[in-house]
Amino acid sequence: MRYTRDFLSLFLATRLAGDREVAMDMEDFDSDGSDIDIEFKGFESESEDENDFVPVDPLDRAQKWELLDTEGEEEDDFRGFQVDWRTGNYEPRKTKTFSRIPGVKQPIPLDASPLDVFSRIFTDQLWDTLLTETNRYAEQVRDQTPTTSKWTPVSKTEMKTFLGLCLCFGILKLPARRDYWRQTKWLYQTNVPRAMSRDRFDMIWRYLHLEDNLDPALDKSDKLWKIRRFMDLLLHQFQALYEVNGFVSVDESMVKYKGRLAFRQYLPMKPVKWGIKVWVMAESNTGYVNNFQVHTGAIAGKTETGLAYRIVSDLAKPYFGSNLCVYMDNFYTSVKLLVDLQVKGVQACGTVRAGRKDLPKNKELTKKAGLNKHQFNVAQQDDLTFCVWQDTKTVMVLSNFHDPTANGSVKRRTGGQRQIDVRVPACLADYQQHMNGVDLLDQMVAYYQIRHRSTKWWRRLFFYLFSVAGYNAFVAARSVGGPGWKYRRSGYKDWLEDLSQELIVPVTARSAPCVLPTAPTGASADHDLAQINTKRKTCRECSLKHSGTDMRAGSTLMGCKQCNVPLHRECFMYHVGRETSSTSSTSGLSHGLEL
Repeated sequence: MRYTRDFLSLFLATRLAGDREVAMDMEDFDSDGSDIDIEFKGFESESEDENDFVPVDPLDRAQKWELLDTEGEEEDDFRGFQVDWRTGNYEPRKTKTFSRIPGVKQPIPLDASPLDVFSRIFTDQLWDTLLTETNRYAEQVRDQTPTTSKWTPVSKTEMKTFLGLCLCFGILKLPARRDYWRQTKWLYQTNVPRAMSRDRFDMIWRYLHLEDNLDPALDKSDKLWKIRRFMDLLLHQFQALYEVNGFVSVDESMVKYKGRLAFRQYLPMKPVKWGIKVWVMAESNTGYVNNFQVHTGAIAGKTETGLAYRIVSDLAKPYFGSNLCVYMDNFYTSVKLLVDLQVKGVQACGTVRAGRKDLPKNKELTKKAGLNKHQFNVAQQDDLTFCVWQDTKTVMVLSNFHDPTANGSVKRRTGGQRQIDVRVPACLADYQQHMNGVDLLDQMVAYYQIRHRSTKWWRRLFFYLFSVAGYNAFVAARSVGGPGWKYRRSGYKDWLEDLSQELIVPVTARSAPCVLPTAPTGASADHDLAQINTKRKTCRECSLKHSGTDMRAGSTLMGCKQCNVPLHRECFMYHVGRETSSTSSTSGLSHGLEL
């Protein structure tokens, strides 16, 4: 930084002149702050007579103070601000310790069930919001367009069962949502019909809502008004449950959506190329989401300038002054951002693009340095450390807290499959170690996320955040579980299955299809399925089912071993149910005759 003579004069004068006087005439002060007249009387002399006022040159006063006060004192160690980047005689830097206590902020028992931990995030307030707005929206729609279908308000038990089934649909994926209620095919036979009828699930799916459309107090200029309140409540619970360990990464996450939407994004380098972009800050080693923002595109038709700077500043704002270490890629990193974050008590590091402002201009610190593979150069400017490392491509890293003399190592492959340790600057080694937090989150959420189609964009975002809430609860539970935790080996999938099972409470409904006893195929008390024929014969159950129709019953080699009846595998359970019911009625009739 370069300072003019006038600025330095004013700075030294205001620091050193103890008898300065700045007066403001309050009568000239405008209430809206637009016109402010300041009367500056200058720096007074040391004369005791008020009539002998003589202005003093600030530089003269500063020189006089230096001559008088420097006797017997040690020389100040301040060397000023560095203007240019230097490649030698580095000043050592030390990483500051994260000032907060990592881990869960709320007491969680060691034997807490998945639902107990999930309820710390998805609180009763969120359940009540879902219930209230869903029932309100159903009434509004049905008043405008009356239908013959029956509707009863959703209860909390039904809503929990509904979302529990949605979690199940993410684990057990079928081609269409209605396939979960199909019972005619052996392949699709599930217990979903026992939990909730298909028609009831479709009705809740149709009227699911998060905000009152007719509320006049809503700010509909906000593109996310349909889901804003839900996001704010969920984000508050994310930050109230768990504290990160001091290392986070900032990156974008994509929610798949290909419908018509003003702020839909296309990122060709992402696994999900079309969708809604979410800026995420996640813990580096677990992927726990501690802050996020949804990208809504241009504001009033104008592209936002300084977007990357604002995003990182907003996401890191709750951690100002905590010495949090933030890692980011080259979309966000700039000299101005890292300098401002360092002033606000946030440590930052990331790859940087060669065209950013204020980077070193020396040839040996650019892409044209001509370095051999795995060679690097380092430069320093105040608290900033910059390095250029030659890998397959040139990599540039900028940090505001790393020591330029410190080194680390990364794994790289040689000509074959063998990996070797390569010496690199510490900032680059730490970047590779701590930058995968958001990628880990995307990986875990994508495994078991419901992806059924919907024309309403906010539903995709809702189920994405619902899945993130489940994963955050898993991370919090694992942090307190210890080595003997029940899900230490089985992992997130088993934990999510138990969570969905706890949420689901079977809801009785008249429209629920009749489900036959789930006896194991091929083994029962009185009937066994086996190959009983050498030639294919007509299935008994198919023959009874299609009797009187033009449909032809299929043939099979399998059948009931005890009854010697040809049966398909998928028809065997119907045969067992029929024989069991007939046996029970026969025994009851004989008992009545005996009486």
